[in-house]
Amino acid sequence: MMKAVSIAVAALSDPGVVRANNEDSFLLCDLARKKSLPDVVALERQLSAVRLLMVVSDGVGGSHLGELASELTVLSIKDALLNIDPSVDAVHRLTAAVEQANHLVWTENSRSTRLAGMKATATVVLVEADKAYIANIGDSRCYLVRDHQISQLTVDQTLGEVLISQGVLSREQAERHPRRNVIVQAIGNLNTVQVPVSRLQLAAQDKLVLCSDGLSNKLAAEEICHYCLYYSLQEACRLMVNLARDRGGEDNITVIVASFDGDGLPPPAKLHELEELVVFNPNEDKVKNYKRTALLSGHETKREVGNVFPLTVCGVDSVAGSFVERSETLQVSSRDASFLLRQEVSVDDILYITLPMPRELRLYDFEEDSYSIYAQVRKVSKQDSGYFLVRVAFISRDHPQG
Repeated sequence: MMKAVSIAVAALSDPGVVRANNEDSFLLCDLARKKSLPDVVALERQLSAVRLLMVVSDGVGGSHLGELASELTVLSIKDALLNIDPSVDAVHRLTAAVEQANHLVWTENSRSTRLAGMKATATVVLVEADKAYIANIGDSRCYLVRDHQISQLTVDQTLGEVLISQGVLSREQAERHPRRNVIVQAIGNLNTVQVPVSRLQLAAQDKLVLCSDGLSNKLAAEEICHYCLYYSLQEACRLMVNLARDRGGEDNITVIVASFDGDGLPPPAKLHELEELVVFNPNEDKVKNYKRTALLSGHETKREVGNVFPLTVCGVDSVAGSFVERSETLQVSSRDASFLLRQEVSVDDILYITLPMPRELRLYDFEEDSYSIYAQVRKVSKQDSGYFLVRVAFISRDHPQG
């Protein structure tokens, strides 16, 4: 009999108390079925069919630039992993995907004064069968909750952690350092990036937590553990975000909690420690770590950011009812697009979008200059301008249900 794995995931992102806009982004994707997942989902999969992607990214840049950076980060990581042959070693695929995200954000940073200065963190978990591969850039984190205990699986790439690792400061001294939280590596900051990767053997009843520093700076690890153990995943996310808000909420707050169970996973007692396969070294030459060129050359998903396309958005099955609004793209590919709307919509709303999309970006190839397609809202985030940043997934040319 085939062994199975039960997976449940919940995710929540909140702008916090102080900031009007949310520069965090997250993404959940079933890579085996090439399908983005909703914010709360339960999956039953045969062990060999498990290919789950979870990403949290915290944008830097101000206005909608930080959010665009985090959007491009999570989307390009997904694109890359969908385009690389899954038979390639998972560490190499994950490394190439993060390098591709860095390449895209850095390229747009460099060629457009409109986009200059945008950067982002990234914490990425790729679950395949009974293994989790974890990569991180910056100070977003991943935790493991197992057997009523919590452990941090990622190391913050901050000045404080670098000084600790080099023996310059003790952890107690680093906690008092005025520049301890300065990020020493970010997506889009340089044309190359060093990608630390770890591998974890998953166990029955494991929980993985991904979060931005808006959560980890406000909740102790033991508190995160408590909420994951004693509440449903969705309720745990809500309570942790609310607590971070109650404690000041100066930053955007994002958290993903995923649980794993089933006869395809071993009990915790039989597990090995976390394997650190590639360790971040701030003194190492990043140019030597280049998987992107080898694995993605000629196979990248084209994503247009610098060229802006006007579009018309029509509400079809929306909380706002029927409406028509004109906007322009922040980013667009054959699979999705992001743009600003004055009209508030909700996740899972159906929109009908028309734009002069280049043929090489189209999901469907036809002769008309104007490209129209039904799309499902996957993300909505209010901006300090009063607009909403909306990400949609294209679903069908002819029918709103795909």
